[in-house]
Amino acid sequence: MWHFVWMFWLLPFFFFAMLMRRRRWERWHDRRPRDGELEAQRSTVDALETRVAQLEERLDFTERLLAGRAETATKA
Repeated sequence: MWHFVWMFWLLPFFFFAMLMRRRRWERWHDRRPRDGELEAQRSTVDALETRVAQLEERLDFTERLLAGRAETATKA
């Protein structure tokens, strides 16, 4: 008779597990970005990529300028 006691606790456990699973799914579903938010994020990423490219160009220019000065200093 006592071996059926665990069945009593099994049903609420499964109910609770399914309830938590449903809650997690609903929270994830609500967090998905909307179309407007996605476009805003894409434009922000594009702007950041542009800024990084400009900084790389400036760094390259500065490195070439310093390398030219170093060559001039060694020749003199």
